[in-house]
Amino acid sequence: MTGMIAVSGLEFGYGDRTVLDGIDLTVGHGELVALVGVNGCGKSTLLRLIAGLLTPRRGAVRLDGTDLASLSRREVARRLAVLHQALAPVPGLTVRQLVRQGGYPHRGPLGMLGAPGDGVAEEAMELTGVAHMADRVLDTLSGGERQRVRLALAVAQRSPILLLDEPTAHLDVRHQLEVLALVRRLRDSRDLTVLAVLHELDHAARFADRIVALAGGRVAADGPPREVVTEELLAAVFGVRGRVVYDERNDAPHCFLDHPLDGARAPAVPDPAAPDPEPAVAP
Repeated sequence: MTGMIAVSGLEFGYGDRTVLDGIDLTVGHGELVALVGVNGCGKSTLLRLIAGLLTPRRGAVRLDGTDLASLSRREVARRLAVLHQALAPVPGLTVRQLVRQGGYPHRGPLGMLGAPGDGVAEEAMELTGVAHMADRVLDTLSGGERQRVRLALAVAQRSPILLLDEPTAHLDVRHQLEVLALVRRLRDSRDLTVLAVLHELDHAARFADRIVALAGGRVAADGPPREVVTEELLAAVFGVRGRVVYDERNDAPHCFLDHPLDGARAPAVPDPAAPDPEPAVAP
């Protein structure tokens, strides 16, 4: 398994409301791709569809060329690990006990871990910097510590694909940067394919190889951060006026946000066949 994701013609909705409409997306082996967009644009929904947690109305998801719909839950778990926004609390559970559960896709019929099972949890804790807190109860950890433990759980799953749903949610700035730097180190050291929903556009620009912006249920932009993060994107996708400058120290574009555009809402992706609108005159 090489860890390649291919999404084609994906459509999903709730009742009469369409959330995603005709999504085409490919994430190559070893890429770190960020999904961005306004709240409710379908980022987390797309992640759940790729993980097989939701069923699309139309379209397909393929992992290394295999249709997701043909795989069992355990087979999916061998191919991808998911870090959700929240971790259900289990009273009294320690870090080590939780991380050991990451090996479940590799357990045999008698519950034994398949080779190389020994030390998988310990290695995952070392890689994510939580080995020193292995015997601590989860309820005693800070937000940043819990996020590292959740990453350790995902690493222990030993899947080539890692899906992250807002891994920096509810963290302060320091812990946001620490978690994202850790994700990139894990991608490099474990040769992972990573698809992450990120709330902060500047974080996506700094840490991702590619940015995919969603708007109106479709892909509004897809490409390297320097090409995607533009003042036009801020207006069209996020409904804000701002300036984008290049940060040479971090080798990434950086956004300076001015103000929301009057009455702005994330629009549908423009029809490429439609004529270009007249240029707006800045106030």
